[in-house]
Amino acid sequence: MEKNTIHVVRDSAALANAAAELVTRIAQEAAATRGRFTIALAGGSTPRAAYEQLAQPPLS
Repeated sequence: MEKNTIHVVRDSAALANAAAELVTRIAQEAAATRGRFTIALAGGSTPRAAYEQLAQPPLS
């Protein structure tokens, strides 16, 4: 994963999708490399759309 990279998206729906895809990719890489993946999730309504994306196929 590249550090200090800025990604610009068109709207909040695209941001949620990009975040969910990034979390999924990192989780898969970690599980393949280290055999596990751990994440701390924030509460509240701000990340809700990304969490909903993570819970739906094809990301779930």
